[in-house]
Amino acid sequence: MYRQEETPNYENMTLKEFISQPQVIALSARYSTRLEMLINAIPYARIGRILLGQQAVIYIDSRKIEGLLQAMGEEGHIEMFPNIFGLLGRTSLEASGIIQVQTQPFLDLKGRGTLIGIIGTGIDYTQKAFQYEDGTSKIRYIWDQTIEGNNPEGFAFGSEYTSEQINQALKTDTPYNIVPTHDTVRTWYVLGLNSC
Repeated sequence: MYRQEETPNYENMTLKEFISQPQVIALSARYSTRLEMLINAIPYARIGRILLGQQAVIYIDSRKIEGLLQAMGEEGHIEMFPNIFGLLGRTSLEASGIIQVQTQPFLDLKGRGTLIGIIGTGIDYTQKAFQYEDGTSKIRYIWDQTIEGNNPEGFAFGSEYTSEQINQALKTDTPYNIVPTHDTVRTWYVLGLNSC
């Protein structure tokens, strides 16, 4: 059973203090002046940033989401995303807000069966975070645009590696001989959160 906790007095908190409250989570919604006026009128939510003039980063007491959606009416589409990115582990999951989201009974979100596409500088597919318990890869495809070879269908550059090729590489002592793609800027650190 979900236990309602007492709501702190948010009115005199700075944005930094507000965001650090354990029940506050980050959301994204299409920005409008109406949304900004609505958020500014309620003490349990704050707008953090406006991204490219189109998306608002909203911080809200997670227990008040339903009230916000009702107040938004037809504009009531919001998306959740973690507050920070980090390595896997319960501490990182709690700090990123994943545990908070997963324990909300009205959301019932676990991420199972979700396919995520990431654009980055590379991925270290040999990291255990990207492997199932049996050692096979969680990655379906890698498209390395810096290596010429097997172009993905419809594209004239880069090289595509399938999960079969990645799994074959993982079974060897020299995986980069089969799938030579490397992470150049440690993008896998950010991606590790998605591999849960």
